[in-house]
Amino acid sequence: MIKVSSSKEPSIPVNALLIAINDQRIDDILEYRFYNDQSKTRRVLIEHEGKKIEVIFKPDKAIFIQLEDPVYKECENNCDFCFINGLPPGLRKELYFRDDDYRLSFMFGHFLSLTNIDEKDIQRIARLRLSPLYVSVHTTDPELRKKLFKHEKARFIMEQLRTLIDHDIKIHCQVVVIPGVNDGANLIKTITDLGALYPGIASIGIVPVGKTRHTNKIPSVSQNQAKKIIHATKELHNTYRKKYKQGLVYFADEFFIKANMPIPETEYYDDFPQYENGIGITRTFLSEIDKLNLKRKIHGRYLFLTGFLALPFVNELKAKLQTLGCIDENLIVAAVPNSFLGPSVTVSGLLGARDFTEALSKINGKYDRIILPPNCVNDSKQFIDNQTLNDPRIIIAPKSLKELLTWLQ
Repeated sequence: MIKVSSSKEPSIPVNALLIAINDQRIDDILEYRFYNDQSKTRRVLIEHEGKKIEVIFKPDKAIFIQLEDPVYKECENNCDFCFINGLPPGLRKELYFRDDDYRLSFMFGHFLSLTNIDEKDIQRIARLRLSPLYVSVHTTDPELRKKLFKHEKARFIMEQLRTLIDHDIKIHCQVVVIPGVNDGANLIKTITDLGALYPGIASIGIVPVGKTRHTNKIPSVSQNQAKKIIHATKELHNTYRKKYKQGLVYFADEFFIKANMPIPETEYYDDFPQYENGIGITRTFLSEIDKLNLKRKIHGRYLFLTGFLALPFVNELKAKLQTLGCIDENLIVAAVPNSFLGPSVTVSGLLGARDFTEALSKINGKYDRIILPPNCVNDSKQFIDNQTLNDPRIIIAPKSLKELLTWLQ
């Protein structure tokens, strides 16, 4: 049952409990959305002030109610490499919630560990067709995974994946690589084990471990290690491409940048299945640059601020605009150090308002507009540190490069 938090239906008052639709029990908003088929007649069973009432909604009749927010499952693991454990106080409140809920995985692509699900959860996932799901695997070695997650159930990952796949659930997997822990032969075995479950396993994303100034136990991936890891697993990508007509295993952009290797061409990423996991974003940006064919001059003085990881590619944008004759010396690009989380954090999405403020205090020159990267704020335009920037010259770039440049012109 789930409580009605607001209602425009006279027959369904606020604070009523929604029990079932067409005899199907409703436990949260996912089931409500799944069983509230507006093309059919719906018998809605509610409970209010101790009385159960059935309300009939005919086909094409919308139900104007809002349900209370669900309570999501928290992570039960205690991983040393958990990025949230490396966050300092003072950030946006929601960043400290260590979610590990299959509903959030289905709705928003959050990665989950599967250590807190049981057979009832799996049956529910199958019944509601919650596919695809996103799973943090890291290793398929049972004892090593148990050690990494510090949870007994972590060792059953392969059995859990097979069960979900048997219920026709597609899985996108993530492997966070920790040097000296799950790289080398272990990484090859993990990829091979997961690859054998294709097409149930729809993609495998390889990501370097993230580290802040507040994380001391975890080693970062070095340039040499990044090169070795990429070269050691390249053949698997090629094998899967020949066998399955897709590469299946993909490295995060950060791996190629760390290794000082070229970003792969678009074909490498197939349909970009883990774009939101930082896999293919740089290639998309570079492809947008290649397609630019602007003819109008960009007037005014502009300052583009970004993270150190993206700096070379934003400079490529500047060079292309110079080649096209759109700019001369009126566009400056600068990288912003992450003083809050530490120098090891080089992605623009984790820069706080105070980082930009500090950087601007050290940059000379007058600018008509200061352009910040699109991923430095959330959908509510909040920075990671919950601070604001009041400089009227500052704009957050749209995600489309073409849209940004059209605006600048």
